[in-house]
Amino acid sequence: MVWFSNEEIAQWINEDAPLVDLTSHLLGIEAQYCELTVTTRLPTCLTLTEEAARLFEQLGADTVFCELSGRQVDAGTEILKVTGRGDALHRGWKVAMNLLETGCGVATATADMVAAVQQAGEIPLLVTRKHAPGMKKQLLKAVLSGGAYPHRLGLSETVLIFDNHLNVIGGREALPAAIRGMKAAACEKKITVECDHLPQAIQAAEAGADAIQFDKVPVGDLTLWCKSLKASFPTLSVLIAGGIRRDNVEAYAASGVDGIVLSSLYHAKPADLGVSIQRLD
Repeated sequence: MVWFSNEEIAQWINEDAPLVDLTSHLLGIEAQYCELTVTTRLPTCLTLTEEAARLFEQLGADTVFCELSGRQVDAGTEILKVTGRGDALHRGWKVAMNLLETGCGVATATADMVAAVQQAGEIPLLVTRKHAPGMKKQLLKAVLSGGAYPHRLGLSETVLIFDNHLNVIGGREALPAAIRGMKAAACEKKITVECDHLPQAIQAAEAGADAIQFDKVPVGDLTLWCKSLKASFPTLSVLIAGGIRRDNVEAYAASGVDGIVLSSLYHAKPADLGVSIQRLD
Protein backbone atom coordinates (compact mmCIF):
# COMPACT_ATOMS: atom_id res chain seq x y z
CA MET A 1 0.00 0.00 0.00
CA VAL A 2 1.17 3.50 -0.87
CA TRP A 3 -0.20 5.78 1.84
CA PHE A 4 -1.18 9.42 1.33
CA SER A 5 -1.73 11.56 4.40
CA ASN A 6 -4.74 13.83 4.81
CA GLU A 7 -2.31 16.75 4.64
CA GLU A 8 -1.06 15.68 1.21
CA ILE A 9 -4.59 15.39 -0.15
CA ALA A 10 -5.48 18.79 1.34
CA GLN A 11 -2.50 20.29 -0.50
CA TRP A 12 -3.88 19.01 -3.82
CA ILE A 13 -7.20 20.72 -3.09
CA ASN A 14 -5.64 23.97 -1.94
CA GLU A 15 -3.38 24.14 -4.98
CA ASP A 16 -6.45 24.43 -7.22
CA ALA A 17 -8.91 26.29 -5.00
CA PRO A 18 -7.09 27.86 -2.03
CA LEU A 19 -9.85 30.31 -1.12
CA VAL A 20 -13.22 29.79 -2.82
CA ASP A 21 -14.73 28.24 -5.95
CA LEU A 22 -15.83 31.57 -7.36
CA THR A 23 -18.04 30.14 -10.12
CA SER A 24 -20.04 27.94 -7.74
CA HIS A 25 -20.35 30.83 -5.30
CA LEU A 26 -21.65 33.27 -7.92
CA LEU A 27 -24.10 30.68 -9.27
CA GLY A 28 -25.46 30.12 -5.77
CA ILE A 29 -25.15 26.32 -5.89
CA GLU A 30 -23.19 25.97 -2.67
CA ALA A 31 -25.89 24.29 -0.62
CA GLN A 32 -27.53 22.26 -3.40
CA TYR A 33 -27.24 18.50 -2.79
CA CYS A 34 -25.64 16.75 -5.80
CA GLU A 35 -24.18 13.48 -7.07
CA LEU A 36 -20.88 13.12 -8.94
CA THR A 37 -20.09 10.03 -11.02
CA VAL A 38 -16.83 9.15 -12.79
CA THR A 39 -17.08 6.73 -15.74
CA THR A 40 -14.50 5.15 -18.05
CA ARG A 41 -14.76 5.75 -21.78
CA LEU A 42 -12.20 3.05 -22.67
CA PRO A 43 -10.93 -0.15 -21.01
CA THR A 44 -8.86 1.07 -18.06
CA CYS A 45 -6.61 -0.17 -15.29
CA LEU A 46 -7.65 1.74 -12.20
CA THR A 47 -5.47 3.50 -9.66
CA LEU A 48 -5.74 6.32 -7.11
CA THR A 49 -9.52 5.87 -6.89
CA GLU A 50 -9.28 5.60 -3.12
CA GLU A 51 -7.41 8.90 -2.93
CA ALA A 52 -9.99 10.58 -5.19
CA ALA A 53 -12.74 9.40 -2.84
CA ARG A 54 -10.82 10.66 0.19
CA LEU A 55 -10.36 14.01 -1.55
CA PHE A 56 -14.13 14.48 -1.81
CA GLU A 57 -14.61 13.25 1.75
CA GLN A 58 -12.22 15.96 2.99
CA LEU A 59 -14.54 18.45 1.27
CA GLY A 60 -17.50 17.05 3.22
CA ALA A 61 -18.91 14.68 0.58
CA ASP A 62 -19.90 11.05 1.09
CA THR A 63 -18.60 8.11 -0.98
CA VAL A 64 -21.38 5.97 -2.46
CA PHE A 65 -18.96 3.49 -4.06
CA CYS A 66 -15.34 3.38 -5.21
CA GLU A 67 -13.78 0.69 -7.41
CA LEU A 68 -10.41 -0.51 -6.12
CA SER A 69 -7.02 0.33 -7.59
CA GLY A 70 -5.54 -2.45 -9.71
CA ARG A 71 -8.87 -3.49 -11.22
CA GLN A 72 -9.16 -3.79 -15.00
CA VAL A 73 -12.55 -2.45 -16.10
CA ASP A 74 -14.37 -2.14 -19.40
CA ALA A 75 -15.48 1.03 -21.16
CA GLY A 76 -18.59 2.51 -19.62
CA THR A 77 -17.80 1.38 -16.07
CA GLU A 78 -18.75 3.69 -13.22
CA ILE A 79 -15.68 3.76 -10.98
CA LEU A 80 -16.51 6.42 -8.40
CA LYS A 81 -19.71 7.98 -7.10
CA VAL A 82 -19.94 10.59 -4.35
CA THR A 83 -22.72 12.81 -3.02
CA GLY A 84 -22.59 16.13 -1.26
CA ARG A 85 -22.99 19.89 -1.53
CA GLY A 86 -22.67 21.32 -5.00
CA ASP A 87 -19.74 23.54 -4.06
CA ALA A 88 -17.83 20.60 -2.54
CA LEU A 89 -18.24 18.42 -5.62
CA HIS A 90 -17.31 21.21 -8.02
CA ARG A 91 -14.29 22.19 -5.93
CA GLY A 92 -12.93 18.63 -5.98
CA TRP A 93 -14.02 17.75 -9.52
CA LYS A 94 -10.96 18.78 -11.54
CA VAL A 95 -8.44 17.87 -8.86
CA ALA A 96 -9.84 14.35 -8.69
CA MET A 97 -10.06 14.04 -12.47
CA ASN A 98 -6.47 15.21 -12.99
CA LEU A 99 -5.36 12.68 -10.38
CA LEU A 100 -7.37 9.83 -11.91
CA GLU A 101 -6.69 10.54 -15.57
CA THR A 102 -2.94 10.83 -15.09
CA GLY A 103 -2.66 7.85 -12.75
CA CYS A 104 -5.02 5.54 -14.63
CA GLY A 105 -3.24 6.38 -17.90
CA VAL A 106 0.05 5.24 -16.40
CA ALA A 107 -1.55 2.17 -14.79
CA THR A 108 -3.25 1.16 -18.05
CA ALA A 109 -0.06 1.52 -20.11
CA THR A 110 1.83 -0.40 -17.42
CA ALA A 111 -0.68 -3.27 -17.40
CA ASP A 112 -0.46 -3.51 -21.19
CA MET A 113 3.34 -3.61 -21.08
CA VAL A 114 3.35 -6.19 -18.28
CA ALA A 115 1.02 -8.40 -20.31
CA ALA A 116 3.39 -8.19 -23.28
CA VAL A 117 6.38 -9.13 -21.12
CA GLN A 118 4.55 -12.11 -19.68
CA GLN A 119 4.23 -13.57 -23.16
CA ALA A 120 7.97 -14.27 -22.90
CA GLY A 121 8.09 -15.33 -19.24
CA GLU A 122 7.99 -14.13 -15.66
CA ILE A 123 10.31 -11.16 -16.22
CA PRO A 124 9.69 -8.18 -13.91
CA LEU A 125 9.04 -4.78 -15.43
CA LEU A 126 11.00 -2.27 -13.30
CA VAL A 127 10.08 1.40 -13.47
CA THR A 128 12.71 4.03 -12.66
CA ARG A 129 12.63 7.21 -10.59
CA LYS A 130 12.84 9.45 -13.70
CA HIS A 131 9.58 11.27 -13.05
CA ALA A 132 8.59 14.86 -12.41
CA PRO A 133 9.54 16.06 -8.91
CA GLY A 134 6.71 15.79 -6.42
CA MET A 135 4.97 12.93 -8.27
CA LYS A 136 6.77 9.94 -6.77
CA LYS A 137 3.96 8.52 -4.65
CA GLN A 138 1.17 9.00 -7.18
CA LEU A 139 3.18 7.44 -10.01
CA LEU A 140 4.47 4.64 -7.78
CA LYS A 141 0.92 3.63 -6.92
CA ALA A 142 0.02 3.79 -10.63
CA VAL A 143 2.80 1.44 -11.77
CA LEU A 144 2.15 -0.93 -8.86
CA SER A 145 -1.55 -0.99 -9.80
CA GLY A 146 -0.53 -1.91 -13.35
CA GLY A 147 1.59 -4.85 -12.17
CA ALA A 148 5.11 -3.39 -12.46
CA TYR A 149 7.69 -2.87 -9.71
CA PRO A 150 9.92 0.04 -8.69
CA HIS A 151 13.49 -0.12 -10.00
CA ARG A 152 14.89 2.28 -7.40
CA LEU A 153 12.65 4.22 -5.04
CA GLY A 154 15.55 6.59 -4.38
CA LEU A 155 19.30 6.91 -4.02
CA SER A 156 19.15 5.75 -0.41
CA GLU A 157 17.71 2.37 -1.32
CA THR A 158 20.05 0.64 -3.78
CA VAL A 159 23.63 0.65 -5.04
CA LEU A 160 24.03 1.30 -8.78
CA ILE A 161 27.42 2.37 -10.15
CA PHE A 162 27.35 4.56 -13.27
CA ASP A 163 30.15 5.83 -15.49
CA ASN A 164 29.99 9.18 -13.71
CA HIS A 165 30.84 7.43 -10.44
CA LEU A 166 33.72 5.61 -12.13
CA ASN A 167 35.01 8.87 -13.57
CA VAL A 168 35.49 10.12 -10.03
CA ILE A 169 37.06 7.03 -8.44
CA GLY A 170 39.56 6.26 -11.21
CA GLY A 171 37.71 4.28 -13.87
CA ARG A 172 36.70 0.65 -14.17
CA GLU A 173 40.13 -0.47 -12.99
CA ALA A 174 39.10 0.78 -9.55
CA LEU A 175 36.01 -1.46 -9.44
CA PRO A 176 37.47 -4.52 -7.64
CA ALA A 177 38.67 -2.54 -4.64
CA ALA A 178 35.59 -0.32 -4.65
CA ILE A 179 33.18 -3.25 -4.70
CA ARG A 180 35.05 -5.05 -1.92
CA GLY A 181 34.79 -1.98 0.26
CA MET A 182 31.11 -1.42 -0.56
CA LYS A 183 30.19 -5.02 0.20
CA ALA A 184 31.97 -4.88 3.51
CA ALA A 185 30.25 -1.66 4.49
CA ALA A 186 26.78 -2.54 3.15
CA CYS A 187 26.81 -6.32 3.48
CA GLU A 188 23.05 -6.67 2.96
CA LYS A 189 23.05 -4.76 -0.35
CA LYS A 190 23.63 -6.03 -3.87
CA ILE A 191 25.95 -4.08 -6.15
CA THR A 192 24.85 -3.27 -9.71
CA VAL A 193 27.16 -1.79 -12.35
CA GLU A 194 25.99 -0.13 -15.55
CA CYS A 195 27.79 -1.38 -18.65
CA ASP A 196 27.71 -0.57 -22.36
CA HIS A 197 29.13 -3.79 -23.82
CA LEU A 198 30.14 -7.35 -22.98
CA PRO A 199 33.83 -6.78 -22.00
CA GLN A 200 32.75 -4.17 -19.44
CA ALA A 201 30.18 -6.59 -18.05
CA ILE A 202 32.73 -9.41 -17.73
CA GLN A 203 35.15 -7.07 -15.97
CA ALA A 204 32.43 -5.90 -13.56
CA ALA A 205 31.32 -9.46 -12.83
CA GLU A 206 34.89 -10.53 -12.15
CA ALA A 207 35.23 -7.52 -9.84
CA GLY A 208 32.36 -8.84 -7.73
CA ALA A 209 29.26 -7.13 -9.11
CA ASP A 210 25.99 -8.89 -8.29
CA ALA A 211 24.16 -7.46 -11.29
CA ILE A 212 24.86 -5.79 -14.63
CA GLN A 213 22.59 -3.14 -16.09
CA PHE A 214 23.06 -2.72 -19.84
CA ASP A 215 21.94 0.53 -21.44
CA LYS A 216 20.54 0.87 -24.97
CA VAL A 217 21.84 -2.47 -26.28
CA PRO A 218 20.24 -3.98 -29.43
CA VAL A 219 18.19 -7.04 -28.59
CA GLY A 220 20.29 -9.34 -30.81
CA ASP A 221 23.51 -8.41 -29.02
CA LEU A 222 21.82 -8.61 -25.65
CA THR A 223 20.64 -12.17 -26.30
CA LEU A 224 24.19 -13.32 -27.06
CA TRP A 225 25.68 -11.43 -24.12
CA CYS A 226 23.13 -12.84 -21.65
CA LYS A 227 23.94 -16.38 -22.77
CA SER A 228 27.67 -15.79 -22.39
CA LEU A 229 27.39 -14.08 -18.99
CA LYS A 230 25.05 -16.69 -17.55
CA ALA A 231 27.40 -19.46 -18.61
CA SER A 232 30.39 -17.85 -16.90
CA PHE A 233 28.61 -16.22 -13.94
CA PRO A 234 25.50 -18.29 -13.09
CA THR A 235 24.43 -16.10 -10.15
CA LEU A 236 24.82 -12.80 -12.02
CA SER A 237 21.61 -10.84 -12.67
CA VAL A 238 21.32 -8.98 -15.98
CA LEU A 239 19.08 -5.98 -16.52
CA ILE A 240 18.37 -3.96 -19.65
CA ALA A 241 17.46 -0.26 -19.68
CA GLY A 242 17.02 2.35 -22.37
CA GLY A 243 15.01 2.28 -25.56
CA ILE A 244 12.36 -0.10 -24.24
CA ARG A 245 9.00 0.44 -25.95
CA ARG A 246 5.71 -1.38 -26.29
CA ASP A 247 6.69 -2.66 -29.76
CA ASN A 248 9.98 -4.23 -28.63
CA VAL A 249 9.49 -5.13 -24.97
CA GLU A 250 8.48 -8.73 -25.69
CA ALA A 251 11.67 -9.33 -27.69
CA TYR A 252 13.77 -7.87 -24.87
CA ALA A 253 11.93 -10.05 -22.35
CA ALA A 254 12.89 -13.11 -24.39
CA SER A 255 16.59 -12.14 -24.55
CA GLY A 256 17.55 -13.85 -21.29
CA VAL A 257 17.54 -10.80 -19.02
CA ASP A 258 16.36 -10.97 -15.43
CA GLY A 259 14.56 -7.63 -15.50
CA ILE A 260 13.54 -4.79 -17.82
CA VAL A 261 14.07 -1.21 -16.67
CA LEU A 262 12.17 1.72 -18.18
CA SER A 263 10.71 5.14 -17.45
CA SER A 264 8.56 5.81 -20.54
CA LEU A 265 5.39 4.70 -18.74
CA TYR A 266 5.39 7.98 -16.82
CA HIS A 267 4.60 9.71 -20.12
CA ALA A 268 1.59 7.54 -20.93
CA LYS A 269 -1.49 9.10 -22.49
CA PRO A 270 -3.99 10.09 -19.78
CA ALA A 271 -6.96 7.81 -19.30
CA ASP A 272 -10.21 8.84 -20.99
CA LEU A 273 -12.70 9.36 -18.17
CA GLY A 274 -16.00 11.18 -18.00
CA VAL A 275 -17.56 12.96 -15.05
CA SER A 276 -21.17 13.97 -14.43
CA ILE A 277 -22.53 16.14 -11.63
CA GLN A 278 -26.29 15.99 -11.21
CA ARG A 279 -28.67 17.77 -8.86
CA LEU A 280 -30.43 15.56 -6.30
CA ASP A 281 -33.74 16.94 -5.06
